[in-house]
Amino acid sequence: MFLMQINTLFFILLMVGFGLTVFSLVGLVIYVVRYVNKSGEDKVKIFNELNQNAHRQGIVFLGDSLTEFYPADEFFYGCDVYNRGIAGDTTDGVLARLESNVLVLEPKKLFLQIGTNDLGKKKSPEDTFENIKKIIETIQSRLPETELYVISLYPVNPKATPYSKSMMLGRKNTDIRAINCWLNDYCKTHQIPYLDVASAITDENGLLKKEYTIEGLHISFLGYSAITEVLKPYVN
Repeated sequence: MFLMQINTLFFILLMVGFGLTVFSLVGLVIYVVRYVNKSGEDKVKIFNELNQNAHRQGIVFLGDSLTEFYPADEFFYGCDVYNRGIAGDTTDGVLARLESNVLVLEPKKLFLQIGTNDLGKKKSPEDTFENIKKIIETIQSRLPETELYVISLYPVNPKATPYSKSMMLGRKNTDIRAINCWLNDYCKTHQIPYLDVASAITDENGLLKKEYTIEGLHISFLGYSAITEVLKPYVN
């Protein structure tokens, strides 16, 4: 009887501990999402201020965290590089800040890579592609002299770490490959350079190479080095 009570008490404590852990994790996720959103809003404003003193005819990288965390100024030392990536950004976000964050810079070259967070927020591949087209069309319409380069979406790897699958949300490599295929065709039709970075960082199973990622979604320093090798002929 005493043993049964001990086991029951242990089970209750275990369930309470599990419940608190889940509650803490949910709270952490909510906090991170709110932080990313607020941080993104702050970055948009700060970029607007920085642009007032920025050089025109520079090289702009535009996108989400995959762009923001890319130390392009280090890899392309000596080039007039402006990183306009914002973690958590989507195609809708880029469209909303395109004028004040990018177009006012009148860049000589612009490298666009966006879309993975759209999939993460359950936007369909078709709608994601349509929004990327809108971004491209706006840039070409407003900045006809700018050399625009469209970078493929990067693959993901849900097997990179034990917790990688939880990072994927709605991201699937089948959808990413579909968007890249559509972008490639669209760019060919409209004579826009399409840079197939994805092929250089994908393993034999169609996943983002393990050594090139931190947790299956974001890129490691070694991964950015591989990406730089693909972009180098177009940036320099």
